[in-house]
Amino acid sequence: MNLDYSPAAPCVSYADLLGRLPVPENSSEIVYCSHFLEHIPSELVAAFLQECLRILKPGGVLRLVVPDLENLCRTYLHHRDRGEHGKADFVVMELLDQCVRRQSGGALGRYYQSLKECSMPNASSMAFVRERTGEDLINSLSPPRKRSLRSLLRRFPAFAERLWIRAVIHLLPRAFRKQNVSLASVGERHHWLYDIYSLQELLITSGFEDIERCTASSSRYSEFPFYPLDLSSDGQFRKGAESLYIEAQKPC
Repeated sequence: MNLDYSPAAPCVSYADLLGRLPVPENSSEIVYCSHFLEHIPSELVAAFLQECLRILKPGGVLRLVVPDLENLCRTYLHHRDRGEHGKADFVVMELLDQCVRRQSGGALGRYYQSLKECSMPNASSMAFVRERTGEDLINSLSPPRKRSLRSLLRRFPAFAERLWIRAVIHLLPRAFRKQNVSLASVGERHHWLYDIYSLQELLITSGFEDIERCTASSSRYSEFPFYPLDLSSDGQFRKGAESLYIEAQKPC
């Protein structure tokens, strides 16, 4: 079962992931959540983890993947200390852009676009982006596929919602808009960042046990589909080297 607030494919069901999940209690062997926890307002994270605990069977596994704050900080210092300032500056964008952006895509989106539009693409920069975030800019240079009418219709409610929000925003004082209003998409901004220690504490407080750090290719769940969830078809980390993988168990 694949749940999302803005379903983009027929196999994905709509759900408000900050409310009660549409899954029966004690019914799931594993709950997988990748690069979502950091998008939840910090005061709502405990309730979301409690929902994950509720729907898991006793002994069931929660697998979380989030940007790793420790990795980001250590990588930034490593490249800055070596004088590799372009790489250090990119890690700053990794760390901060989604926390502060006010337009969809933000500084990262503009940087990706500049690399793709360059007459002589910088292969080294593209490779570093792929390593850090999993964003494959080289293979995304091909023309985008046309969307079907059905796909466009599925997206229409979200599109109409954005138009309505923009209209309301323009009624606000201009100075207030410039300082406080963000037009980033729903769920696009980061509200917090975690490392292994803070995430362990959250999970313990929420009632989980047997917490273990994993990798993109390791799990205590024997049937976990590493590809396509955490690994791409060529064996690369699908969400890049910035990711932290952690699993926790619901008490039996």
